[in-house]
Amino acid sequence: MAKELRDDERQMVADMIARARIAMGLVEDWSQAQLDRLAQAIAWYAGNEKTFTRLAEQGVDESGIGDRAGRPAKRFKIHMVLRDVLRTPSTGIVEVDEAKGLVKYAKPAGVIASLVPMTNPAMTPPVTGVSSANARNAVIFSPHPRTAQTTWEMVEMMRAACRAVGAPEDLFQSIRHPSIPMTQHLMEECDLTLATGGKPMVKAAYSSGRPAYGVGAGNSSIVI
Repeated sequence: MAKELRDDERQMVADMIARARIAMGLVEDWSQAQLDRLAQAIAWYAGNEKTFTRLAEQGVDESGIGDRAGRPAKRFKIHMVLRDVLRTPSTGIVEVDEAKGLVKYAKPAGVIASLVPMTNPAMTPPVTGVSSANARNAVIFSPHPRTAQTTWEMVEMMRAACRAVGAPEDLFQSIRHPSIPMTQHLMEECDLTLATGGKPMVKAAYSSGRPAYGVGAGNSSIVI
């Protein structure tokens, strides 16, 4: 029999979304300089060599898959995402098209549900968090059950980064004990879903009734 969503799980999701919306309201008027500083803090707290190496190796141990020796180098992806974010305006006027008489203003997408695969429980949260927070979004992470502890600890590091620069820590939250029904409900209630994982997960995200971006399993083969 398929597991059903419990009332306490439903309430937990509602409470997390409510706290996320409050956090977004607190950074609604932040300047580009403040948002850039927040992005830098997240990247440093999550992507410094000591912290990322510990959590990346913990993720391998927790999941039972992967290579401990190769995981720490993945932290540089966080740095690359930060580089791109700092070159892109994310608040106020971001584009002026004088020929068409158009002025574009940046606005948050809202509360984002981020589904974290067990293959990258330490890297996915900060990579998502750097760009999401810079655009004044809040993120609720739903980790894979097999690597929930690693994702929880990484999100705690990101919350510490928020506190360090005066941002509300509830811009980032993680489900402590995830389940498929709770993740499904989270996707249905949030404003946008980022789904990284296998084909069933991506299909579920696209079927949630909310906007979603999905990245399925497998790296592409490239012939040079």
